[in-house]
Amino acid sequence: MFKTLRWPIFAVILLASALFVLATIENIAHPGEAETHHPAGWRFVLPKGDPVKGRAVFQKYECQYCHEVRGEDFPFAGVDYGPELSQMGPLHPLEFFAESVINPSAIASKQHRGPAGKSTMPDYNEKMTVQELIDLSTYLASLKPKGVPKSVTGEGKIIAVASDSGQIIIDHGEIKGFMDAMTMGYKVSSRSLLKEFKTGDRVRFTIDTDTRVITKIEGLKSEAKRGDSK
Repeated sequence: MFKTLRWPIFAVILLASALFVLATIENIAHPGEAETHHPAGWRFVLPKGDPVKGRAVFQKYECQYCHEVRGEDFPFAGVDYGPELSQMGPLHPLEFFAESVINPSAIASKQHRGPAGKSTMPDYNEKMTVQELIDLSTYLASLKPKGVPKSVTGEGKIIAVASDSGQIIIDHGEIKGFMDAMTMGYKVSSRSLLKEFKTGDRVRFTIDTDTRVITKIEGLKSEAKRGDSK
């Protein structure tokens, strides 16, 4: 009885081996087709362009009609419909600026949206070349505010506190001469600064303008000032 079972088992093993060999040959013949999904950890990365050419693109599309850039002497400065841009460079990666051009409604703040809820920024997708987009994004990412003091003070409401990582998100008003009203995440110089604060608290805070780190926080209700402790 055992002898009669040997052949079917052997046939199954032989068939499985043949299928494995065929699959291996198929992958060799068509390299890359075995893994058509994107790699783990993949993200879109924009190549760095030329900021000088990007400045020319900024003027070509008359961006200065709506955006102030402190420190730049453009021939015409219109109404400030959009945010001041020199403050933005240190805050965002290159890809953020590319998205703000090709899909501004994805990131526009409330004050920069029209009645329909969309960004009031014009659409340049059918006019601007890819290289112009790369260079313009590089120019915007290179901007830094000029002539600002070593530290500035703002006021706002805490949106979230991450004590473990030493970070806080604040919805704050305009910090004159430094930053428009916005919701931003900041690191703090010491995690101990966050111990007494929670989501919803209104605070006054001091930012080191070089590092973009909060060095002091005080509650607006109690005015209990907390200093920089290492």
